[in-house]
Amino acid sequence: MFWVGDRALYHKLYYLTLAAPTLIVLLLEPQLLKQLLSSPLIRLFLLFSAYILISVQWSGTEETSLTMSKRPLYILMLLFAAMLITLKSPARLDGMTRLAAILAVVCAAASMVYFFYSEEGGRLNGYGALYNPLLSSHVFGFFCAYWLSSWYLGSRSTALLPLSAMVVLWVLLIFTGSRTPIMAMAGCILWMAIVQWKHRLWLVIAVAVAVVVATQSLPQSDDLMARGVSYRPAIWAEALRQIQASPWIGLGFTHPQVFWIEGTQHALADPHNIVLGVLFEGGVVGLTLWLMMYAYAMFYAWQHRDQPCVLIASTLVVYGFMAGLTEGSAFFSRPKEHWFLIWIPLALLAATRLRSEQHDQRNAAVNHRSENRPFT
Repeated sequence: MFWVGDRALYHKLYYLTLAAPTLIVLLLEPQLLKQLLSSPLIRLFLLFSAYILISVQWSGTEETSLTMSKRPLYILMLLFAAMLITLKSPARLDGMTRLAAILAVVCAAASMVYFFYSEEGGRLNGYGALYNPLLSSHVFGFFCAYWLSSWYLGSRSTALLPLSAMVVLWVLLIFTGSRTPIMAMAGCILWMAIVQWKHRLWLVIAVAVAVVVATQSLPQSDDLMARGVSYRPAIWAEALRQIQASPWIGLGFTHPQVFWIEGTQHALADPHNIVLGVLFEGGVVGLTLWLMMYAYAMFYAWQHRDQPCVLIASTLVVYGFMAGLTEGSAFFSRPKEHWFLIWIPLALLAATRLRSEQHDQRNAAVNHRSENRPFT
């Protein structure tokens, strides 16, 4: 996404390098499917997907449940891929995630250098397949939350790599002019404080406040304040008004989202709130199923909050959920930036459950051998 300029090519790369190999593995080793489907998160996702696909029938469009079934299938392959990697080699998933996070920092630094060198001015849109400040903030904010949680769990509060990574990514987020990641990062800090309080959180809060104050001297700071609430309340009110036509079952997946707001020259194509987007298309029933996924995810994360991998993954889930409260609606999209808010965090969290099961099984096997060992 950082270097592929053609978004269609980015989609094809996902299908060829992740979705297709995952499907092939499951076809060659079908016994793995039973283990993957035992995950409550996967079952909740399938239940939600089934309902949303059924809702296509009353969406009023020419699409069918069959033609749209590929959307949840793409997402399911992502969830399965993370879980399969964990089954084969848990350390590999950690390594790949960390490598991606390092690459994100390098790309963020390169993007800012090019931004200043080109003297474009205004907000930093992003490069490659990233072309919009809000969408760029989703991706880089995801990795900023990753480095925040990694540093928080580290043995040294002065670890250079995570601290440097956070600074680079946070500065880029400021230059996007998006306020969404600021709110989402605040949610991450609150979650970590609740789950595992450490005094180093005061350092995070102090640095965050200092950076925000320092950015008041930048041109982007005027834009941050001048835009107010960016029509969000009016957009949400209009979305809720349209939802009243079918509040319980929604208007259906793929139903056109057109919101005319006073003061804007063009109609807006989404409610700028993922939860509202689910309610718009799936109604109260769909939203209930959606929230059940998150309720289980956070309940599981709370139960296993002592595990570093769970805390990191759950922090990413919190970041995505909070960011989705003020931006987006594409919960069943092709591979794109919104996946960094919804499906990639949930995939990483689903993978931690398999790791916990493997750890418990190994401990049980060791205890069993110890109990059966003859006394000498």
